[in-house]
Amino acid sequence: MTVSFRAHALPLLLAASVCSIAPQTGFAQWLPWQSQTPSESPADGSDAAKEDAAPPAGVAEQWRGAAGVEREELNPVMSQGGSGLPHELWSGLSAGELAEAISVLALPPRSPALHALWRRLIISDAPAADGANQARFTALRVEALDQSGLIAEAAALLARDPAATRDPLLTTLAAKNEIGLGNIEHGCDLARGLAQAHAELPKPIQADALLITGYCAAQRGDMDAAALQARLIRGLDLGELPGVDLLDRVTAGLAPELSSGQKLTALDYRIASLKGGFPRDALIRASSPALLAALAHDPRSPADVRLQAGEAAALFNALPPRDLAPLYRAQGTGGNADATERAGLFKAVEQETAPENKAHHVRAFLDHARRAALTWPALAVMSGPVQQLRPNPDLGWFAETAIEVSLAGGDFETVRNWARLTAPSGTWNPDASSQTHAHWMALADIAEPTTGVDRGRHLGAVEALARQGRLSPALLHRLTTVLEALDMTVPPTLWDLTSQAPQPASGHLPDTGVLTDLADASRKKEFGRTVLLVMRTIGPGGAEQAHVIALGDAIRALRRAGLETDARRLAFEGLFGAWPRAVAQ
Repeated sequence: MTVSFRAHALPLLLAASVCSIAPQTGFAQWLPWQSQTPSESPADGSDAAKEDAAPPAGVAEQWRGAAGVEREELNPVMSQGGSGLPHELWSGLSAGELAEAISVLALPPRSPALHALWRRLIISDAPAADGANQARFTALRVEALDQSGLIAEAAALLARDPAATRDPLLTTLAAKNEIGLGNIEHGCDLARGLAQAHAELPKPIQADALLITGYCAAQRGDMDAAALQARLIRGLDLGELPGVDLLDRVTAGLAPELSSGQKLTALDYRIASLKGGFPRDALIRASSPALLAALAHDPRSPADVRLQAGEAAALFNALPPRDLAPLYRAQGTGGNADATERAGLFKAVEQETAPENKAHHVRAFLDHARRAALTWPALAVMSGPVQQLRPNPDLGWFAETAIEVSLAGGDFETVRNWARLTAPSGTWNPDASSQTHAHWMALADIAEPTTGVDRGRHLGAVEALARQGRLSPALLHRLTTVLEALDMTVPPTLWDLTSQAPQPASGHLPDTGVLTDLADASRKKEFGRTVLLVMRTIGPGGAEQAHVIALGDAIRALRRAGLETDARRLAFEGLFGAWPRAVAQ
């Protein structure tokens, strides 16, 4: 089933199943977000809840690994009225409005800052949006996580919900998740009975239930039963679905084929694997973010597939950069020449003990990664090696690279240590406002969330570069916009130069009305609604590709909602790529 199709189907996940709802009177029983009656869910501590509490195999330690799917809570946005109580996470959104708001998002967010914020939002165990029953709300979050490539987080969310083995909707999602993660036996065990229960589900989930049943039949060799499920799916009239086409070919004894532009889910991939799967490069190109993450973490996948999938997943923020390190270290990472070369450079960085040689290897790795558009993941991966180096005269040439890595990792003290290194003498200058890298300290002042920072202290160095023509017209507008949004004083020279520069005509602007809604939501401290609207405002290309108006409004909204750290991280992302550098990129 295609990713775009599933995005449009998200609102249906909040539709309560007629067959599973206690009888109600009147029109209310047909309301799509009608809450379940209390009798439908066992009270906490009941036997039914206890016996279903065991987590699915998909969240066993082998899948959590270094990424650690941990339970997280969002820092609450506190009431301005002095009550000391946090605002409701989904206030301002009905269940239906929430589903619609998620369905129009470009997932996963390409901004690392917004992806981290989105992840915290969607895995938080806050109460369901108004009017949503808990099972349907869990299903919506699982689908959103899957589309974001956060397949392990989806497994953890399902593991925490006792209804995952009782409710047909959640059981379908749990079985699909388990099979996608490669836990075939457990997934097919969960799927028993779905063929009989599928009629009460929303159509997209009916298709999932039938596809899972068909896969499990084909996996045990019952091709007739599998072919029947494929025919039933086509009877739902949902259009072209890659998984059904693949199941048809498998049951006919044919090798799987990919049509141009198709995106494979993890379940699609498991179906294709019954008849040999796809060539590595074609598989990576066609994989959804969730499938990329599943391949990268699957110890049964070849090392070269895991590495290529891991790098591709990292581009979507679907794989934490720290999880790239073991993939680079793995033996047998041949295949794609570029990925193999980056793995070799990574190993050289880790194995080198001489500081200057290590620094050269770090620079080589980052340069290679930039050419593959892997800048953000590569900077994060190099954070550990750079922390092992200490500023000294012999490494003056490396200072800017160390600053970039440390800024990306939020290590502001290390940024300042390297920026204060005065080349070529290697002496320390506590007030580096006139030094080569002082403008990087200005960027650190913008990004650092710590209170008490003299944020305008180093802007003089940026002014000097602007007078020299080192700031492009686009960067001048972005910088003044960011400074204003952060309530920082804009130096007069920057104001003058910006007013003379051509107005930016490019960059993502959201649909009419979104910026007005964003300002309204943030002023009302409607936390979840604000984050969703910020994601729409910034758009699919991240902060660097957002229009300056969108960037400024997003930063202001996050700050009004109490998300100062996230606002500053987004501001940093909006400036970092175009920031003046001495080293050619």
